[in-house]
Order: sequence, then structure tokens, then C-alpha cells
Amino acid sequence: MSALIQACAPAVYNVDGPSTSNISYEELVNEAKADPKDFNLQDKRSEEGKTFSYGVLPAGLKIDGNTIEPISFLKTNTEKELKARGINTSLSSSDGIDIEINKFVIRNHRASGFSPFVTFTMLSGDIVTDSGKERVATFIKRGKVPVWTFDEIIQPTFNEPLDLVVKELAAKINAKMFGRQISDSEVQTLIKKINTETPASSDTQNVPHDVKYLDVYQLGFGNNKSAIPALVEMAKSKPEYIRLSAISSLGILGADEEIEFLKSIYSDSKLWQDRAMAIKAIADIGNAEAVAFLDKVYEENQGDSKDDLWNREIIELYTN
Repeated sequence: MSALIQACAPAVYNVDGPSTSNISYEELVNEAKADPKDFNLQDKRSEEGKTFSYGVLPAGLKIDGNTIEPISFLKTNTEKELKARGINTSLSSSDGIDIEINKFVIRNHRASGFSPFVTFTMLSGDIVTDSGKERVATFIKRGKVPVWTFDEIIQPTFNEPLDLVVKELAAKINAKMFGRQISDSEVQTLIKKINTETPASSDTQNVPHDVKYLDVYQLGFGNNKSAIPALVEMAKSKPEYIRLSAISSLGILGADEEIEFLKSIYSDSKLWQDRAMAIKAIADIGNAEAVAFLDKVYEENQGDSKDDLWNREIIELYTN
């Protein structure tokens, strides 16, 4: 079985660098965060945590022929993303606010030669403020069954998650440190675009749906809570990645009023990925109710099954 899973899998994938968002943050939500700020993004990973790409099919990752150095990748591309959003800041300032990266990995999994190649892209870090450390974490699940060659999995399982982890980190730095958001009109434009091309009633998982999930994430990254009602509806959609990105985005926006809805996804969904993304969203909300729920879930998931191990790993992104 191991030989079948590994057949034709390359030792190195050549991936693309992230693109930047084309929607600027236009409005200041919190005047107290108006002052300009620079940052110092630092590598705080353990030695055993410095293997970046690993799993059932271990392979290196390169951009433009060069092996990805994870911390430099994050620093360069997150700064580009913030500037594209209209925030002129540096992530390489020696006297800036520290951002400590504790974990940044892509782990892959494949159950058999006929099942999807799946990646979990995970980041955990802390923004070190005067009032204490502010945790920032990401978890992105993507999968694709390679039909002809493994080149088919590069875009959905490497390029897109690497793009999203940069955008989510930038969005969380903005929300915690700058308090800016996209406009209400941009929110409505995104909602219309998503709903026009991806009806919630659709039960097919085709390419347009896969592409449009990136726009759903943009609603979360926009830091504008007017997107929450639409995201709740999208979180009920049949297309998997529309649904998962909507669930995740509710957490990114800190939709504490929807925590019972997110709990219901965890308790009622038959799909692990939905339950996992609900855990992630609740962890992002991070209030007392969320913390109590995560403590309970962690204790309930002490077995050796993949689901238990993976659920604990998601929670640990926010607690370790």
C-alpha cells in the first residue's frame, strides 16, 4: 500500500509565491490603533519543528528554483500583503513590535493511491504587545485527487494554502494592531460575486466553486463584521471549500454572536473537516465561552485516531 501511495510522487514541488489582495483597507474601526507601527518577525520554532514540508509523501518546496525558507517567506510576503492593503509597515524592524513564529508547517496526508492528496497548512505565533502576547494562528485544509500527474495538486494544496496563510496572518495583524477594514460596499460586492457564481443550493464541487472559496476568505480577511450574516449562510453551503472558508471566516471576524452555530457544526456535522474548521473558528473567537468549549473538546479527543490527533493539533495552535 505504501508503494502505491508514493507512486509517481515527486521529491520536490515548484510552487508559486503568493499574490497580494486587490482590496484596500479603507476604514479605521478603532482610533486607538491609528498610530503607525513596525514589527520584527522572529523565528521561535523548536529545532524539531523546523521541518517545513512533511507527511506521508515528504517533499521539498521551491519558489523560482530556491528552497523556501519559511520565516523569510512569511516576513517578505506578509509585509507585501499589508502594504497592498494600504498599511505601510515593516516586518524587519529591529526595534519594532515582536511577532514570534512558533510553528509554520505544511503536513500532507494520503490514505491510499485512490484518495485525495491532502495538506494541512498550520501557523502559530504571538504578537508581543505591552499588555501581553496576542496569539495568531491559521489552519487551512486542502485536498485534490491527482488524476494524471502530481503537478495537478500543486495549485490547490500548496500554492493556495501558502497564499492564504500569508493573507490570514496579515489580516490578523491588521485586526489586532491597526483596526482597519474594507468598506461595506466592498463586502457587498464580494457577496454578490460569490452568490452569483456559487449558488448555496448547488451540490457540485467543480472548479468555479474551488476558485470562489478564495473570495469567501476575503470576507474574513476584510475585518468588516457586516459580512457575518452572509458567511453564516455560506457555512451551510454544499460545496466543501465554500463551506469551510465561511466557517473559518466567522472565526477570523470574531463572530462571538455565532458561537452556538459553530458549536452545532462541531457537534452535528458528519464530516471531520467541518468539525475541525469549527474548532479553529471558535479558537479564533477566543472568549471565555470559547476557551471552556476548547478545553472540553481537547479532553474528549485523547484517543489515537487521526481525528483525535488532528483535533488536538488544531487546538494546540492556540494554546501551546
